[in-house]
Amino acid sequence: MKRVILLSLAALAILSCGENRSSKSNKDKPVEAIEILPTEIRENPIELFDRKWALVTVGTPDDVNTMTISWGSLGELWGKPVVTVYVSSSRYTHEFMERNPKFTVTFFPEECRGALQYLGSHSGRDGDKISESGLTLEFLQSGLPSFKEADMVIEARKIYGYPFSEEGFGDVPAQLYSSGRMGVHSVYVGEIEHVWVKGREGEPSSSSK
Repeated sequence: MKRVILLSLAALAILSCGENRSSKSNKDKPVEAIEILPTEIRENPIELFDRKWALVTVGTPDDVNTMTISWGSLGELWGKPVVTVYVSSSRYTHEFMERNPKFTVTFFPEECRGALQYLGSHSGRDGDKISESGLTLEFLQSGLPSFKEADMVIEARKIYGYPFSEEGFGDVPAQLYSSGRMGVHSVYVGEIEHVWVKGREGEPSSSSK
């Protein structure tokens, strides 16, 4: 009984993201995304990843997968603006990250949290979880996958990818990985090539100045 209730609540949470989008599109002109520079990202990276969560999505129209992440960072490395994500070897998305040179990181409004919970707890190995999540998959001009519901999209080109080394673990990761159930995460550093945001209508994009 408890499981049925939880599944029903999850379904309602997933639907709320799509319903919110539909209700807005009927009344208002759809919000257009504008391009900004990586240095113009206003949000706190810890807030973005730890509190809001994100999707890392990778692949082509014929073969694509996504997963929810809460481990990530934004910064500078080797003279490039970068986004860093961590994907466990146990996740289906890991295979996609290994064989594709580019990926996207997308952030969403709060009403889409149910969809992110769903995508983080289901595997693309078992079915079309993207369709079942209620989010709308789209492909950008660059050919990279994204979602219409996202309020920020980061396009990145992979410039580093390698698994964590257990020899370098301190006490926190050593304890976290001690059971072996998580697999070992790989670190993927992506050079940020484009950043798209919604909700900043009227602001000129510095990338076009």
